[in-house]
Amino acid sequence: MKKQVFFLEWGIPKENYASYYDFLESREYDIYEEKFQSYKCFLWERLGEDYEYHIVPFPNRKYADYHAWKIVFEKIIPFMRDDCIFVATSLGASFVAKYLSENTINIKIEKLIMLAPAFYDTPYEKLWSFLPDNWKFENIQSQCDDIVFYHSIDDEIVLFSDSEHYLKLFPHARFRKFTDKGHFYKQERIIELEEDILNNNCNTLKKS
Repeated sequence: MKKQVFFLEWGIPKENYASYYDFLESREYDIYEEKFQSYKCFLWERLGEDYEYHIVPFPNRKYADYHAWKIVFEKIIPFMRDDCIFVATSLGASFVAKYLSENTINIKIEKLIMLAPAFYDTPYEKLWSFLPDNWKFENIQSQCDDIVFYHSIDDEIVLFSDSEHYLKLFPHARFRKFTDKGHFYKQERIIELEEDILNNNCNTLKKS
């Protein structure tokens, strides 16, 4: 049976705007802007036929609401099988950390890979409803066989220190430290991510 990979994308909490109209007024549009396809668009091709690749269809990612995301995520859970892999980036990582902290799902997660997860409010926006009401770190650890953090020192959106804080709380987690990947969304390919998904015994960088 194919191994499942679930990708949880970025978002902007809606509470960062006074209203939906305020959000729309703040957006800039350019019909000639070149459409960039990041690593997530090509990842499924590189995983091969032994993997299923699913992007969780979170609604209104640019005006994100935790409770709406939770509803959609819980509709996806019944399709998940034991030993699936979660790849979560930015607000998607904050979402899954909050959800697994506060809830227990009935499947075993083989790997939880979190890219640039925000722990605190970022320099650009607040996390609002995506902040856990009551952190239960042991609940996250008990549901995941392996936890891997990715962060780049030059991240311009989520501070590198956020991952360092996560690592203090998950001392057995593994860490990939970069210097030139930014917030990852401009990367067409992240070879290390492919390795971590495909290789059960990959050698990631240990926390220094």
